[in-house]
Amino acid sequence: MSGTWTTFTAPDTSSGQFNADLMILLTDGSVLMHNGFVTTVDNANQWLRLTPDKHGKYETGAWSAQINMKTARQWFASGVLKDGRVFAIGGEHSNDPLHPNDSPLAEIFDPLTNTWSPLAKPAAFDFICGDCNGAVLEDGRVLLGGPDTAGGPPSTWPKRTAIWDPEGDTWVDAGTKFGTAANTKKDPFEEETFSLLHGGEVLAPAVRDTPKAQRYVPHLDAWENCPPSPVKLAIDTLSGVEVFETGSTIVLPDGAAFCIGGTGKTAVFHHGAWKQGPDFPPDTSASPNWPLLTPLDAPGCLLPSGKVVLMGGTTAPDSGDFFSQNPVLLEYDPASSASTLPNLDAQPALPAGNFTWQSCFLLLPTGQLLCSAQTKTLFLYTPDPAAGSPHHSWRPAHISVPTEMRPGHSYILHGTQINGLSQAVCYGDDAGMATNYPIVRIQHHATGEVVYLRTHHFSSMGIATGREPHDRKSCTIDVPATIAHGKWKLDVVANGIASEAIGVEIGLHFHPRQYKFEGKIESLIHDGFGDFVGFTLKNGSEQPLRFQSREPHMAELAHSAWQQRIRVVVEAEHNHPDQVESIALLAP
Repeated sequence: MSGTWTTFTAPDTSSGQFNADLMILLTDGSVLMHNGFVTTVDNANQWLRLTPDKHGKYETGAWSAQINMKTARQWFASGVLKDGRVFAIGGEHSNDPLHPNDSPLAEIFDPLTNTWSPLAKPAAFDFICGDCNGAVLEDGRVLLGGPDTAGGPPSTWPKRTAIWDPEGDTWVDAGTKFGTAANTKKDPFEEETFSLLHGGEVLAPAVRDTPKAQRYVPHLDAWENCPPSPVKLAIDTLSGVEVFETGSTIVLPDGAAFCIGGTGKTAVFHHGAWKQGPDFPPDTSASPNWPLLTPLDAPGCLLPSGKVVLMGGTTAPDSGDFFSQNPVLLEYDPASSASTLPNLDAQPALPAGNFTWQSCFLLLPTGQLLCSAQTKTLFLYTPDPAAGSPHHSWRPAHISVPTEMRPGHSYILHGTQINGLSQAVCYGDDAGMATNYPIVRIQHHATGEVVYLRTHHFSSMGIATGREPHDRKSCTIDVPATIAHGKWKLDVVANGIASEAIGVEIGLHFHPRQYKFEGKIESLIHDGFGDFVGFTLKNGSEQPLRFQSREPHMAELAHSAWQQRIRVVVEAEHNHPDQVESIALLAP
């Protein structure tokens, strides 16, 4: 058997046909979708939001009314922030009256109000503009680089990158060793792809200086040189035209970065060293301009199985440049020794003559791949289960959340690998749509209804953050006020991979239990060696309640609750009411 493709369509907007391109997974499981610049850039301020139906299906989900940005833009940096909002910075084309090309303007989307609002970016950082790209760092700050806008030979181009801290809304130059050194970025940002690695560094294979590469090290605030790639990852000049485009970089579950070159060559970067990857298939069209199929601006996606879906096409002239036409979907299997990438087992019926740059990918919580093509038709790929399933060790695990929750309330969820092992989805030098944050899904025991709970305020935006109980990360979850009462199954999804389900109950009235207590942790208790042995809880009684535990995870939760002064729910063992069974942190 093979995977299957189905299609569904987006509704029209006020300007007519909606032409979907960039798609961003919001933290409540819905998809924010951009109207691509096809006939006029003015329509590229339009967005729609797709919410899955009560069965969790996207193809029959509900569409929002039109959501407008203040400034229309095409090809820009984007991504999801720690608090669940979405940023959009720049625009290679826009209706910005001062910068119709390479706009520096930026906006923020609030999913609670369905509105975009301007982001005040200092003029000193207007070099972050146009088809810029970024990567959300482990701590939630955003690393950004901008294209050349001054002209002149590449040797004179600026090499500046910047870090924006959304929490304090501050901007600083990146790569200056915290202001103590000259800029350590050696290659112009032009068309580079940023990819977050295991450990929190950001890999940037060079485009103008291919096959060189650098990686940004946040704790040093420095760009460090990597060994050169074994193959060129960008076409420099073709038929007298400067091309300098590249494909995606996808980090694999084992931490290796699969770099997809615009030349149709690939390379794998792991533990500071490179090895050559498989080639794209030969271009068998008549009189090809390049010997291999190429991904000159093209999407890539890591499936839950650990395989990568990517796109290539015939190198063809396009508006005085060269891009990849008539896309074919390919598959990279890290376990395969094949020297040429095979076709994906099933192909979507993309519009004839389309270019790869017209498509974006998005990995859905269902494990399905959503593909756009700058048309109202959306293409949904469901992999064949026999083709591979995620390894058990890749799943979110050690999930801790209150087992009894009330509608309209917020709670804190803990777990390991809730951010996944990769950012999973990439386009190339712009259009960020990473999915490395927890999606919380619940299913009603009696009716089978599926509901996604909004998540936000993630403790980390890293990847591969650890598998052991003491590596737990956290997020806040919101229970809708209108949700049905009763028993539900809850799982946490990261990059389309779900945790094992746990049972929870949602309602207004719960039977009080002697072994369940709510309050604030008053003090932590340590033995003579300094090891954690318990805590005291103040819950309204005259004397604080004393609980015992030597579990490292309990120590971590108790310390976090005590430090933040937030309320907790403590469940004790039935036969030993002073022995902690679980601690659940409530949202402030």
